Amino acid sequence: MKGFAVAPAKVILTGEHFVVYGTTAIVAAVNIHSKATVSQRSDGTIVVSSSSPRCSVSFTDGYCEVLQGRRNTRAMLEPICHVARATLEHFDKEKQGLDIQIDSAIPVGVGLGSSAAVAVSTIAATAKLLRRGLDRDAIRHLAFKSESMIHNFPSGIDQTISTLGGLIAYRRRRPFQRIPLKRTFQVIIGDTRRTRSTGAMVSKVKTLLAKGRRLKRQILRSAERISRTALTTLQHGDMRQFGELMNLNHELLRQVRVSTRELDRLVLAAREAGAFGAKLTGAGGGGCMIALAPFRYTESVLHAIRDAGGTPHLVNVQREGVESWLLI
Repeated sequence: MKGFAVAPAKVILTGEHFVVYGTTAIVAAVNIHSKATVSQRSDGTIVVSSSSPRCSVSFTDGYCEVLQGRRNTRAMLEPICHVARATLEHFDKEKQGLDIQIDSAIPVGVGLGSSAAVAVSTIAATAKLLRRGLDRDAIRHLAFKSESMIHNFPSGIDQTISTLGGLIAYRRRRPFQRIPLKRTFQVIIGDTRRTRSTGAMVSKVKTLLAKGRRLKRQILRSAERISRTALTTLQHGDMRQFGELMNLNHELLRQVRVSTRELDRLVLAAREAGAFGAKLTGAGGGGCMIALAPFRYTESVLHAIRDAGGTPHLVNVQREGVESWLLI
């Protein structure tokens, strides 16, 4: 018997970085997924294996041993061991061993919430295997433990949207707001194929903003205004204006020096090819940008991103968050 769960990736439409300081971010789940399959072991050990990249670790009495993989294998998989152990402890099953197989189509380290989706799918699959109920708030909170190990100062966005799906307006330490989604829409992702550390980029912005109170106040005020206006615009379905707000958001992210030449090149290429708007998504310093485009320009934007050196992906906003099943 196995527990199985699937959780979506995410894109931040507005507000990344600034959400750490209490401003609003608008975030969407998209239909790229992490899948986790969990079965019981009799020896009390947790073994985590990943299909891409192919690697594995074992976790016994707090010690993580690499069974297969490269130098970064422990850093990548050990947080999953801890979140699985925390899930077992939540159900007073801390002596239970687990085999966890991760199959994720979400690129790692490019701002699409890969680590959070893996954690969320692992928690949900483990709970399903144990035939125990786990509400979505509990999944979010358990997944935050994993995110805190990977990122220095996580906002909480990634595990929230991967758990809930759809669209949300998120403010740190405040109730999130679900955004009604009458119909899904497409988002174009452009991947620079350059990975980076979210924690390092968050620390970089923190250091920059600490140098000037006036600059910090102005940027945060502008970021909040953009996200609040974008929320109203999105609710009215005005994607053209929403795209213009994305452009303004990208300029703020350039001011705090988290964009790169590669990201700016892809953003400009998308706009010139007919996108309503384009911006980096996530921590910056590499990773991905996103664009919204009218349907008639979708192909031209995809080609423009590819010609500018990026890897394009066309995704849909996904209403559903994590889902789990028991496989017999």
